Amino acid sequence: MLEISEKMNTVFEINTLLPSIIGIAKEYLGVKRVSLMLKEEETLKICAHTGFDIDPDNTTVKLGQGIAGKVAESGEETVVNLAEDTREEMGYRASSFMSVPLTANDRVIGVLNLTDKEQDYFTEDDVKIARYIASQCALGVERFNMVKDMRKSENLRIIGMLNSSIAHDIKNLLNIVQSYLDLINLSELDDEMTDYIDSIYTEVKRIHGLTLDLLDFSRQKVTINVSKFYVSEIFEDLKKHVYILTRDTDIVVEIENIDNPELKLDREKMFRVLFNLMGNSIDALGESGLIKLSAEVCDDECIFKIHDNGKGIAEESRQRIFDPFFTSGKVKGTGLGLAIVRMIIEAHNGSISVTSEEGVFTEFTVKVPLRHEPSQESL
Repeated sequence: MLEISEKMNTVFEINTLLPSIIGIAKEYLGVKRVSLMLKEEETLKICAHTGFDIDPDNTTVKLGQGIAGKVAESGEETVVNLAEDTREEMGYRASSFMSVPLTANDRVIGVLNLTDKEQDYFTEDDVKIARYIASQCALGVERFNMVKDMRKSENLRIIGMLNSSIAHDIKNLLNIVQSYLDLINLSELDDEMTDYIDSIYTEVKRIHGLTLDLLDFSRQKVTINVSKFYVSEIFEDLKKHVYILTRDTDIVVEIENIDNPELKLDREKMFRVLFNLMGNSIDALGESGLIKLSAEVCDDECIFKIHDNGKGIAEESRQRIFDPFFTSGKVKGTGLGLAIVRMIIEAHNGSISVTSEEGVFTEFTVKVPLRHEPSQESL
């Protein structure tokens, strides 16, 4: 116990601490094999072991399966001491074993497994020591996670300050560029030159939206500026910009505005939401495919749907696509787009969901109230 306490006070990297504790457990309890498994969603994965000839990266156990899986699910330890004649009946591989849960804040975070005990019998003292070792392992894991979260928070704070400073400067410069673009008399230009100007305007609009995304993310809040507009108005803006993005492709865009309701929301931010989702669909399709954008009223909500028949989203990625910095393998992008989209929608007291099937389709559903009623809390 003193040796483990010394390790806890001097070693802080989990990849060094846990193997050290496992080694002490193996020697002190007189077992041939020890493994420490931590929960990852619905599975257990080995993070430290000794006495095994295994690849820990390819060794997982589902919760509820096997001794370790059942202990992780129930939170109750299992100790099996096999008599010599019982071992002979079960075969040479059978041996006594012990599996003890790692708990932190009344929840199971992993399992400590000990097998092949010398004399093949775990005493009550062995069980008590195993519980202590498991508790120290759990404490080490929780301490490591706490430090990691603190570092992440500090990094995000620094990134937020940097983003805010840079984004403000870029936004001001883009405002100047847009002002000059607005001064150009398009009626005096030929069709080709008008297309070039439209392309420049669209790209400036996207960069401007990205800087606003960075500002929102750095502040971790969204300010809503409400105005009245019809869905048809925002759809017209979207058609113009999406056309420029898809005109050199075989992508077909279908737009259906069933009820054309009047909305009282933040028009600019709702444009950013839909434009971001449409842009994702265009990226998913590549050179050809179909995108369907629709809007309809249900009760007091406007429901937007963006559907594409692109490559789809893997199930494991769908759980994380709204997390900051998660890019789902995209070569381009900051991983902030969908995180900001969700922030904007939730600031309107709305919701967003996604359904998808790999290689078949992806569909985002955005629900927002027809009228934004600000909460008492400033967003």
